[in-house]
Amino acid sequence: MGLPTPFPSGALKATANPAIRLFGLRFFKDQTILEYLAEFLAVVFSPKRISGSEVIGTPLPTLKTLHSWTVSTDSAPLHYRPPVRLNLKLLAFLSLSPIDKRHDIHLRHYEELANRLASSLQTVNLDRNEVAVSIEDLIQGYQGAGFSRTWCAQTFYPVSAGLLTQETIWNESVARRKKVQTWEESTADFGTYYRTDGNVFLARGGEVLYLQLCNVLSVAQATVDEFVHQAGISVTNDEADLGRLHESLATGFGHIYGAHTAGLDSILDHVDGLDGSTLSAVDKSVGELTCGWCPRESWPEAFLFAIELRRLMSAVLDPVDRLELLTTGCALQVLRSLCAQSIRYSDGTLPAGGGCLGYSWIVSSSDHSTRQQQLASQRNLQVVQGIIQRALRNAALVQHVQHSVGGDALEARRSYAEADARYGHKLLVALGKKLGIIIPWRGPGARFIMTERMLRYMVMTLLRPGERQTYDEFLARLYCHFGIAIEGSQLDDAMVWSGLPANASVQHRQGSWLSSMLRAGGFLTELSDACSIVHNPFFGNTD
Repeated sequence: MGLPTPFPSGALKATANPAIRLFGLRFFKDQTILEYLAEFLAVVFSPKRISGSEVIGTPLPTLKTLHSWTVSTDSAPLHYRPPVRLNLKLLAFLSLSPIDKRHDIHLRHYEELANRLASSLQTVNLDRNEVAVSIEDLIQGYQGAGFSRTWCAQTFYPVSAGLLTQETIWNESVARRKKVQTWEESTADFGTYYRTDGNVFLARGGEVLYLQLCNVLSVAQATVDEFVHQAGISVTNDEADLGRLHESLATGFGHIYGAHTAGLDSILDHVDGLDGSTLSAVDKSVGELTCGWCPRESWPEAFLFAIELRRLMSAVLDPVDRLELLTTGCALQVLRSLCAQSIRYSDGTLPAGGGCLGYSWIVSSSDHSTRQQQLASQRNLQVVQGIIQRALRNAALVQHVQHSVGGDALEARRSYAEADARYGHKLLVALGKKLGIIIPWRGPGARFIMTERMLRYMVMTLLRPGERQTYDEFLARLYCHFGIAIEGSQLDDAMVWSGLPANASVQHRQGSWLSSMLRAGGFLTELSDACSIVHNPFFGNTD
């Protein structure tokens, strides 16, 4: 097997890092879970274009555009342009940022913005200064990630489209060397004092997830039908039809934001527009962002992700609750992508079995697992990590790295050390710990566990809104989509996949901790001792 084929091919750039070449540009250890979602939504809701084509104002390109984009032998990269919102970020995050990262010109402009905000308000029987403070407190409440960063590098919690912004890095060393004196001086020469294309924290992981959706929607329908049939994936005809799936995803993205966020967006626009000269200067200086690429063969996991997004976005949910579930879904998709792609490129004999993508996770309970179950989960995680390491050392990738570094053995070792630590198996463990599904946080014995947050996501995406299914069928879907084995035949298969004998001592002897979690969450109805029903209690949208 050769090197992975990138999608789009025109976005491919030379890199000596085997993980970036294998998994796409890029899943990165330091990107937070929330920022995967924020970056993903920024691509969805920003104006986009492909090469010199017309601006795409919809969440997804049309199917015609996707197909023509895919068949091109040198397909152009995707460009998009989220707003910077420098004034808004300053007012929201300066007082929440570390004191040693507040430059004098930022402090002075913050005070000016606060005064302008108070002066711009018209109130009845209320003090304008108090109302301005309340507005500032409101915006500060949407602080999402990067609490220890400079104010402009922090990320909003994306409760509205107006909070989806570009990553902006303050070039502190340049400002100190050039002795910048005023805010106007810094914004007039924005490209010198600020950087928006560094991908330091918004590391392009969200972009890769978006490109995966574009990739699967451009695959031939017959290819998807064959995958669904062979893998035994439980989907409706509408879900399996790429045209209808494209339409329902576009509609579903519209349910994330809408009339319920219009009032907040008006406030955000007003705050950011308090200083028009800054808006003008930044608009002239900031260009488009360019997406990287994803592996073209990653469409099967992207199809599963698209189905899960469709079901999640079609459910009638509290808007913030939906965002929390989408955050979980994006993080799980990164983990699934790492495992699935590693299975494809792992040289040597692969374990037999696994879910529909060829891998297994033995998931235990955080506090009701036996010693044997914990050891099996630990062994399984070690096997998964080993497969990722082995995939990065695929013969074609090794040759690619050696060619990229000009045969320098030391540089090749450095490339692999970086790939393992920040983009490979340690990324899997770090992201799993951030999501709470790998414990302990420190020390030996790392293993997969099920959390209430993840179980809720599983119920709402493996079952359609209002759907009921037997407990055994739910276990089968869980194994198919995510390779997650809890008990029964799936656990036996995952044990063998992990190089362990199918041992009865690992199976549950009295009751199931998963059924207890489902019952506690209101998702399980027991009809008899032999039959339990898992149901998704949420209604679906009718529009």
